[in-house]
Order: sequence, then C-alpha cells, then structure tokens
Amino acid sequence: MYDNFENLKDDKKRIILNACIHEFADKGFDQASTNRIIKEAAISKGILFHYFKNKRSLFFYIIDYCIETVMDEFKKYPLTETKDIFQRVSEVGVIKLKIAQEHPYIVKLFMEALASSPQDMRSEIEMKYIRVSKEFMPMFFENIDYSRFRNDVDPTKAIQVIMLFLGALGEKYLKDYKGKEREMLDNYDKILAEYMEYMEILKYGMYPQNYHALPASN
Repeated sequence: MYDNFENLKDDKKRIILNACIHEFADKGFDQASTNRIIKEAAISKGILFHYFKNKRSLFFYIIDYCIETVMDEFKKYPLTETKDIFQRVSEVGVIKLKIAQEHPYIVKLFMEALASSPQDMRSEIEMKYIRVSKEFMPMFFENIDYSRFRNDVDPTKAIQVIMLFLGALGEKYLKDYKGKEREMLDNYDKILAEYMEYMEILKYGMYPQNYHALPASN
C-alpha cells in the first residue's frame, strides 16, 4: 500500500517522517497542516499524496511507524532475570522513561493522538496500542515467581490490580503533562522516584513482610 514511499532512500524517508511526526505532535490530527509538512519536507503536496492516499492514511502510517520505533528501542534494553514482579514493573518503567527522553516528539505524538484525535480514530489508535501491549505482555511476566505474594493474596487478582494501577498512572501523566511534554521529560528523576514509591506501596500490600528486605535484583 505504501510501496512508493517505502522504496525511497532512507535519508529522504527520514526527512518526510520527521516533518510529519513534528506536525502531528505539535498540532494533533485536526489542526495538522499538510502544507506545513510539505514545506518542512521540501516536497510537493502531489508527491505527499502519491505516497499516502490522504491525511488520515498518513496519520495512521505515522502512528504505526512510531509504535514500531518504540518497540525496536525497547528491545535494545534487555530485561534482567529478576523473579520479582515489582522489580520487573519498575525496570520496564525506567526503560519507558529512557525511550521518552530519546524520542520526545514520538511521546508527544502518542499523547496528542490519544487526547485529541477524532473519536472514531482514537478507538483505532487504542486498538493498535492494545495489540502491542499483548505482544509484550508474555515477556513482561516471564519467569516471575508468583509464590512471593502473601498466602491470602490471589496472584491473578494482584496482577490485575498492578496493571489497572499502571493504566491509571499513565492516564494521570497524560492529563498532568498534556501540552507540557518537555516538562515531563525534564522531570525524569521526580517521576521515576514517584513511580518507585508507588511500586513499594503496592509491594507492601501484596508481599509478606520478610520479602521487603530482599535486594531489588532478586
């Protein structure tokens, strides 16, 4: 479907992709201008729509490209062999923040796409995110020792609570830092410390007391 674009030289593709990412990240779908995109990319509108059928098609291509970029970046950070679910969650959180620092416009684009895209498009974007989440989920829980939970804590429900909390925390950051993405990245240490504090609170409620003293890498 996008063969004409995919066959471009990498440097030309990168210029067009960056122009699109910046425009959609800064303006959102509705306010994004293909005129600004073609000006920044130094191409004609006819060429742009030769590569992409319309603005909507272009937008979804950019979303898919950004998702793929983040997935590739995530794979550069191998997870440790920890058996502790809270250590794994914290580890993944740190990786996400590192990637956000390296690709601030992609983070801004994701936040803008979820917050202000038309409703019919937003549901499709959410489905894309869900598919990626399902792909990574098995790795997320690989080799975790569920016997570490207290005897009176159902591991399945505990995992549900953790995942629900992480989803709610993500929504909180989306709301708190909408339009202030650079501030979010500048507050890396503060957000990381807050994240770790939340993990300790959850851990305290789900693990027996003797596990709290274990080193984080166990």
